Formats: sequence, structure tokens, C-alpha cells
Amino acid sequence: MMSRILFASDLDNTLLFSYRHRRNDDRCVEHLDGKEQGFCTRRSLLLLAQVCGRAQFIPVTTRSLDQYRRIAWPAACVPRYAVTTNGGILLADGEEDPEWSAQTRELTAPWREELLRLHSRLPEAPMLRRCRMVDGLYLFAACDDVESAQAGGKFFAGQTSLDIAVSGRKVYFFPPPLNKGTAVKRLKERFQPEKTICAGDSVIDIPMLRAADLAILPNPDLLQDGNSAVLKIHQGTDRFPDFVLQSVLEELK
Repeated sequence: MMSRILFASDLDNTLLFSYRHRRNDDRCVEHLDGKEQGFCTRRSLLLLAQVCGRAQFIPVTTRSLDQYRRIAWPAACVPRYAVTTNGGILLADGEEDPEWSAQTRELTAPWREELLRLHSRLPEAPMLRRCRMVDGLYLFAACDDVESAQAGGKFFAGQTSLDIAVSGRKVYFFPPPLNKGTAVKRLKERFQPEKTICAGDSVIDIPMLRAADLAILPNPDLLQDGNSAVLKIHQGTDRFPDFVLQSVLEELK
């Protein structure tokens, strides 16, 4: 019988990573334009298969719907549910859940005009590259380096009612209700788990980590004040995805 534990996890740099960080024995789980793009460690795939057999694994990712669908999970690791677009879309057996999407549209409706307005203004910030609207729900821009991304976030600070998040070389503009913490709360309402475990590595994951009973993260600086979750911090020499999944399995014992 499956445990009533919900494991809601970020994907990029938490469970999988780009070709830039691959090692010789890692396994490709994603292709882009015919090229190998996303990887998992072989150990993490073995651990994830065990987790999937004993808990409800639901990816919660900022990836767009199309970007998520690029992932080719091994058969033993395919999650029945996945949340994409920073909480905006729920997939059930690969299909978009209409009730979830309708609720998302209702939650984000007050910011629709602001999204369109700011989308037209993004070219005013020359450091923001490859700007786009993602699944009609949030704005994204890539930058050449971390410093440019920080400058791009500051450029529009105080000029919009959207939440601005800078992560690495990327800048995001979200309607305030569109965050991973809200997504986890919605998952809890739907599935009524006895315990919720969340894992993440970036500032975008903070609302989700705060919504967890147990939060797994790479360093203590990511989550300091204003949370009630029990924290498990990455230590040792094993890679972060392996640490995350081993930690979940320990909770399932």
C-alpha cells in the first residue's frame, strides 16, 4: 500500500541537471533539438524508482508545459501527476487537468493586464534577452550572466505588481498567486497527505519549501526566517539529487 506521503520536488538542479554538469556515468533523460540536454545520476534514478513505489512523487517545476514534456522518465519513475509553469498547470496521466487550470486562471486574472503591459516593456531593459510569455501565465527573460540578471530584476523593481525573481542568469515575473508554495497547498487540499516533503535549490523554490513538513535543500542560506518546516541540509560528498532521494527514502522507513 502506498504511503500517504507527498514528495513534491523541483526538477532542474534538484533532481536533474543540464549537460554542463553531466558526468560520464549519468543518464540522459531529455533531448532538445536532437541533442542531449537533461541528465540524472544513475543512482538517483534507482532511488527515485523506490520512492515512486512508496510515496506520491509530484514534480513541481517552473518549466513550461512543453519543456516538462521533453523529459523521458524511465518507466519505473514516471509520475502520475506533475505541476508545471510554477504551479499554473497540473498534468494527470500526461493530460492537463481542467479544474486546476480554471482555478489558476481565476487566481491570476487580476494580473493579466499587467503581464501584457510589462511584456511590451521588457525590451526597455537591454540586458534582458530572449524574453517571452510562458504558457500565458508568467514572463521570463534570459541574460548573458548573473550580474545582468540582477540588473534586469532591479530595472523593473517598484514598477510592477508582479513578483520579480532572479535565479542565476534568468529573470522571472510572476503574478503573486503563481508560486510553488500555493501549488503545494493546492496539492495538499486535493490529495490530503499525512506528510509533505519538498526539495528545491533556488529562490523560486522557497515558497514550496516553507509549505513542507520536511524541506530538503542544498544549503541553509536558502531558507532562514519565516518557515515551520523541518530542514534537511545537503552534507557530505554525494550529489544533491542522490542526497534528496536518499533523504526521502529514510523518511519512508
